[in-house]
Amino acid sequence: MKTRLRTAAGGLVILLAGCGTAPTQDMALLPAAAVVASNAGYLKLPIVAGAVAFYVVMDPFAPNWTIEESAQADDRYLIALRHKAVHSGGGGEALQVFKRRAAQLAGKPGFGAYEVVSWQQGIESGRPFAQRVAFGEVRLLRVPVPVAAR
Repeated sequence: MKTRLRTAAGGLVILLAGCGTAPTQDMALLPAAAVVASNAGYLKLPIVAGAVAFYVVMDPFAPNWTIEESAQADDRYLIALRHKAVHSGGGGEALQVFKRRAAQLAGKPGFGAYEVVSWQQGIESGRPFAQRVAFGEVRLLRVPVPVAAR
């Protein structure tokens, strides 16, 4: 059992070592820290399983916002944003994400800009966590046809 636990702990340490941007001299400390933690009794199976479950729920590399859009017309879009249920920060960036997506839509051929028709944001109560949500409507503005092309 101890060998399996140490193997799992070593594998977890190796996986976590590849996820960071720490300098290489600090990376050498991770296996040593795992051995010390294992010898001190901190790397028991429930603790390792809890750490893995926490990592899966938090998923630090997942985007903070999910974006759903619906085309209402050729030049109108509804954009709905939903924040991650379990997150670390990012509460004030809804409008920034919304405008970034609107600018991407305005980059489509024939359009050059956009205007925000409506915008609202709030918190949706749900189980087990409340989530920040935002909704907006965008109207894409057409680029005027150059005089020489007429």
